[in-house]
Amino acid sequence: MTNLEPTLVDGMTSQELAAAMPDLVASFAERAAEQAIMWRDWSVRWLDAWDRHDLDAVVALVAEDIRYEDPSLFGEHLLGKSALREVVTMTWQAFPDVRFELAGTPYLAILGTGMAAPWRMRGTFAGDMGGGPSPLGIAPTGHYFDTRGVDVYELRNGLLTRWSTTTDLFDLARQVGLLPAPRTRLFQLVIRLQRLAAPVLRTLHRYRTRG
Repeated sequence: MTNLEPTLVDGMTSQELAAAMPDLVASFAERAAEQAIMWRDWSVRWLDAWDRHDLDAVVALVAEDIRYEDPSLFGEHLLGKSALREVVTMTWQAFPDVRFELAGTPYLAILGTGMAAPWRMRGTFAGDMGGGPSPLGIAPTGHYFDTRGVDVYELRNGLLTRWSTTTDLFDLARQVGLLPAPRTRLFQLVIRLQRLAAPVLRTLHRYRTRG
């Protein structure tokens, strides 16, 4: 097995963090009351700004050094207010009727000032994504979609400093007509083509790693 450096959370390994749970929960209750007020004030304004498609109001709720992470960025991340402004603009351009709603109970972090929020997004892929911050500069299909995901937020001084969003891109791509539905003949054809190409891809990978 390959030796990997452990992922640390506040300087703790996974085992140390798990062992510290009772102490963290015990100290969380006091901090949670203060955080809840902060999160309420921010969340109400955040949801309202998205409902009204008010770009300035959205950007006003984030820190100058906001970090944004999204599966459509393929492992990259965006930094700063101007980058986030481009993300929001692209979203409303591609999905002009998009609506976000909370789709479950938000979860406050037992460490730091984080919150996880399950969401539901509905709309129509009616606008072009070209020219935006995502490499997925695809053309509109006119398809309606209804998908769900989870956002993880971190606040500092009442402003959003980190935003990580997670959703099922395969399901979303299927709903908007970019991928065939599973178990269809077209889907099975794509799988067969991938299996035919796999030996070539493995050979290329070995060649590149040797270089």
